[in-house]
Amino acid sequence: MSLTTNPYRLARTVVPSAYRIFLTPDLDAATFAGRVEIDVRVAAATSQLTLHALDLVLGSATVAVAATTFRSGEPAYDAQFQTATFTFDEELPEGEATVEIAFTGVLNDLLVGFYRSTFTDDDGHVHTIATTQFEHSDARRAFPCWDEPSYKATFQVNLSVPSHLAAYSNSPETSSTDLGNGWRTVTFSPTMIMSSYLVAFVVGPFEETPAVDVDGVPLRIIYPLGKGHLTDMALDAGAFALRYFSQYFAIPYPGDKLDMVAIPDFGFGAMENLGLVTYRESALLINPATASLVERQRVAEVIAHEIAHMWFGDLVTMEWWEGIWLNEAFATFMATLCIDAYKPEWRMWVDFGIDRDAALQVDGLHSTRPIEYEVVSPEDTRGMFDVLTYQKGGSVLRMLEQYLGDTTFRDGIRQYLRQHAYANTVTTDLWDALEAASGQPVRDMMNTWILQGGHPLVTLRDGQLSQQPFSYGPARGTSAIGSSWLVPVLTRSLNGGAITRQLLGDATLAVSDTPPVVVNAGGSGVYRTRYGHAELEALSSRISELEELERATLVADAWAGLLAGQITWGAFLATARGLGDQDEPNPWGTVASAVGLAHRALEGAARDTLVAQVRDLFSPQLERLGWDARAGEGELTGQLRATLIATLGVVADDEAVQREAVRRFAANELDGDLARSILRVVAHQNRPGDYETFLERYRNAATPQEEQRYLLSLGDFPDVATARATIERCFGEFRSQDAPLVLAVLSANAVAGPTAWREVTQRWDEAQATFPPGLIVRMVMGIPTYIKDPAFADTVEEFHRSHPVGGDQRTVQQYLERMRVGLTFAATLRDQF
Repeated sequence: MSLTTNPYRLARTVVPSAYRIFLTPDLDAATFAGRVEIDVRVAAATSQLTLHALDLVLGSATVAVAATTFRSGEPAYDAQFQTATFTFDEELPEGEATVEIAFTGVLNDLLVGFYRSTFTDDDGHVHTIATTQFEHSDARRAFPCWDEPSYKATFQVNLSVPSHLAAYSNSPETSSTDLGNGWRTVTFSPTMIMSSYLVAFVVGPFEETPAVDVDGVPLRIIYPLGKGHLTDMALDAGAFALRYFSQYFAIPYPGDKLDMVAIPDFGFGAMENLGLVTYRESALLINPATASLVERQRVAEVIAHEIAHMWFGDLVTMEWWEGIWLNEAFATFMATLCIDAYKPEWRMWVDFGIDRDAALQVDGLHSTRPIEYEVVSPEDTRGMFDVLTYQKGGSVLRMLEQYLGDTTFRDGIRQYLRQHAYANTVTTDLWDALEAASGQPVRDMMNTWILQGGHPLVTLRDGQLSQQPFSYGPARGTSAIGSSWLVPVLTRSLNGGAITRQLLGDATLAVSDTPPVVVNAGGSGVYRTRYGHAELEALSSRISELEELERATLVADAWAGLLAGQITWGAFLATARGLGDQDEPNPWGTVASAVGLAHRALEGAARDTLVAQVRDLFSPQLERLGWDARAGEGELTGQLRATLIATLGVVADDEAVQREAVRRFAANELDGDLARSILRVVAHQNRPGDYETFLERYRNAATPQEEQRYLLSLGDFPDVATARATIERCFGEFRSQDAPLVLAVLSANAVAGPTAWREVTQRWDEAQATFPPGLIVRMVMGIPTYIKDPAFADTVEEFHRSHPVGGDQRTVQQYLERMRVGLTFAATLRDQF
């Protein structure tokens, strides 16, 4: 739908160029008052002025044109389109003008717009802050504006606040004026030309690190009182990312400074506001000495992701929200590229391959979607913030980079950013730049990946490559899975030689590499693979010669084949046994997921047989590694050890593992990498008093990561009464940013999950009023685990089809289809045991 035909888009009759925003938040009353001056150009004479406003009370508008002033009547609000229209007695003439509007609003508790957040300091005092979250369409909750990404302008912010509070915005502070009444007005310089969703301001009792000079850019971490000791890693990772991206893009950082702010209540991981990036505390503040590798990787990745946005998203911005996938996918890809350079020992591209597989698990469903699809309303945009945008989109970019070559890809990106700086683009602008740099048919190739859902199954049989759509089974209705792709296939011989690059279309392709041949060489392809009998036989005895990501991909594809009914449990188990003694957590994590789902499907003697298989497979690995880190072992070995402990302690009910987990828990000896697994094993045993200890340690946690470990582990206790107590705390004690995630763990609990689902859905209206709108869908993430009782599955499906959740409903449909796939898997599996 075009700009002129989409009723949710503002007409370009009046276009803003500069905002001057004056705000006075009252943190005690949870309200704010403000005034905005907007320099505009009236493109055609008009007697009406329409802009966005939501949950604001606006005064009349004054428009100054040269020496003439026009004053409107009271605005007319449109709730559906979230607009306010001002009508004037006379037409506003064509040309430059300044609009002035006064307004008031409420600091809400929804974690969007201009909202309030609280925290308790070490002395037990409760503090309140005011902060913002405007993506995707919530700047209109803080001040009246043209709240669409294509209406780029400059923003100059002025905040009147109590003198003892700190205040921050996108740009550097230029002055602080004492108002003589215990208040001051803080003035910030104008931003670069940018979209309204990138504006930000934060007010509250914060402290800040001294600025680090990163090639002329001052970098600071801003944090709630008393948490400065948790900032060192963020400063280090942030400085590295700033330098890395400035060099990669060959364009200086576009802002004047970079502040990274830890917010106690935050609905997302972070937000890429130019110069004032806001974060969940657990994504910014960390003690590396006690954190797990996964937790350290998350902090570094989120920081790099947001800083990449300063160029790709802030400097160059999508024209409308259907292009948000490219912003997020590119930042996901670039974050991995950056952190792989920052910490090569973390082997980030192997981890990235697991994220890709998580996307393919959804993308093999008939309820998948194209990466890019038409967005009409802001509500439609919510469905974009999912695994298909971030992980599949980022993986498609990685696949393209590996096919074109990293230097060619980088050169195309540089050209794209230079050509479109400070402007808006559509997806094909990027494809055109990469096509010009490479001479390859990038647009045609990428359109097959972006504009249709699904992915192919690439088969090597009798020396020929072919493709077909991959799915987990027949469609029950319409299918969003496409039919054919232009597949950049990389192959290599295990006998040596260069990688072969070919573009696979509908026609089969001959493979010239000497057998045995690896399809998806390097593991960057966004597709499933399958081998003919001869090819698989040649490969199976040499699995140890595969690269780590190739091995992980082989296991992931085998698991997908098992779920799709294409291979047997015995064949999957044989692939798992082929992993040998490699210290590689990612393929073992896939095996752990598989045995975990199989454990839910089986009962009685069949489950006993599965448990014996799990012990035979996992116990020798834990015996080999032991519980404690060894001198000289790799950075990722701790992750593998954690997977082994959790699987043996929970799925296999290994008494020795359970005893040792209890011992370490009682002594509070929780190594960073093992902590979450130990807590899972302890919770699984449901011993008297342990739940209360978890709760106490959550309330007194020393770091955000420790807090999250204990909080999420409260959902692991296999007890219905305990689950009900936790649900009550989700609706009362826990932060609204966290409670839906706890409910997600509860909903997937093997014992209490169905009860938790019933309890939450009975309070559905209350949940929607209590939790941030973007997190509602998280509460029922356990639906795909309901694979044992078809009648209960029918109840679940009936409820969610009659209680849609707006733009996130497609995600719910995917949960439901995964549940149906699981039911089929469970029935098939029972026949094999």
